[in-house]
Amino acid sequence: MPTDTTSRPAVSTSLVALLGEARAAIVDVLRQNPGRSAPELANYLGISAVAIRRHLALLEDDDLVEAVTVRQRRGRPAARYHLTAAAERLLPHRYDRLASEVLEFVSDRGGREGLREFFRWRMQREVAGLGVAVTAEDLHERLSQLADALSLAGFDASVDDDGAGFRLVQSHCTIERVAREHPELCAYEAASFSKVLGSDVTVSRRETMAAGSTACVCTVAPKTGGAPDDGVRSQQPTSTSNDVPKVVDASASTVDSTDLGVRR
Repeated sequence: MPTDTTSRPAVSTSLVALLGEARAAIVDVLRQNPGRSAPELANYLGISAVAIRRHLALLEDDDLVEAVTVRQRRGRPAARYHLTAAAERLLPHRYDRLASEVLEFVSDRGGREGLREFFRWRMQREVAGLGVAVTAEDLHERLSQLADALSLAGFDASVDDDGAGFRLVQSHCTIERVAREHPELCAYEAASFSKVLGSDVTVSRRETMAAGSTACVCTVAPKTGGAPDDGVRSQQPTSTSNDVPKVVDASASTVDSTDLGVRR
């Protein structure tokens, strides 16, 4: 393991803000050199062994590093440290850039219709995945199940009762940067929520983080008139790729209403 700290690359500023300089440096070293011992980390970072062990203990408490005891040829077994999956998720990635490039490629090769075909394909996958989690009859329970599933996927969702209906609030968006370039994603996402929740509700989305809001918000209410209005799921016919619920989505004005079923 290198000991020349002058050649060490800068640690991510976002990681420093989250963990503090010393612990962020430890995480960064273990990212590049997994399986280091506490003395090796102390030597590399120029921090005392006591301080390193204290920082490692805190990182272990936060489930960001784990120690693996390794037998050595001489002396006592040594603890070697590795990052956990939780720590890996804190590190910078370029998945959003890759996703944008893929969508740009699809658009260049298939035109606007090729892009729509991809969005429809993605929506069907979203509906199939979320549909497994959303099974309740009561509308509030359905929304709670949907929020839990979205939170597990990293969207940090919650449900509020506003008296006339409900608000599905996503305070984090894992695809925000991509959605800024392709706001159609927001409309198709809202449409997938509508399909999952059932034909007895209306879904309207007028706030998205991609459009500058502090959260992505859908308002959900039981349908009035001839449809059930007691918040209990009605039977849905089997949908096709073109059978998309009507969703009001002010953030996605570029989506063709005949393609998505968006009401203007």
